[in-house]
Amino acid sequence: MPPILSSDFVDDYRRLSDSIASGVAVVTVGEGSRLTGVTVDSFLDVSWDPPTMLVSVLTLSRIMDVLEPAPMFTLSVLNSDQEDIAAWLGASGQPNYGLLNEISTVEGERGPAHIAGACAFFEIEVVQRHVVATHTLFSGPVVAQGGSPDTPSLVRRNRVYGTVR
Repeated sequence: MPPILSSDFVDDYRRLSDSIASGVAVVTVGEGSRLTGVTVDSFLDVSWDPPTMLVSVLTLSRIMDVLEPAPMFTLSVLNSDQEDIAAWLGASGQPNYGLLNEISTVEGERGPAHIAGACAFFEIEVVQRHVVATHTLFSGPVVAQGGSPDTPSLVRRNRVYGTVR
């Protein structure tokens, strides 16, 4: 059984972990009028051979109704000019559908559409789901990819968006 932690300890952890710069991306899932998305900043490339990625999503997030049963999702790594997209898709209280109506997307090769103009996109087949604390980890092989890796990416540190050039 995990130790009971004081609220001060948890607050300190939140403050300290927010000092870690993280890339900002959007997970899209579904198709057509049922395409939805959410901003994430906890993702990583697990392996280059075979190409494999992992994404962490809050288990109580609105998108889980669609993501949990989905065989695939797409991860779009946002560019430095896409802070408005990150803020919009990361806002709490949003409905699942209609969020992407005003955001330009590009049809996926094998998976859901990705955010147009993103630095990179990865279409990922879900082969593992694992609950850790308050989040669900989704991982699997990359089945399609693309983008412009020389484009400056959007990052978040101390709850502020920025970029690394």
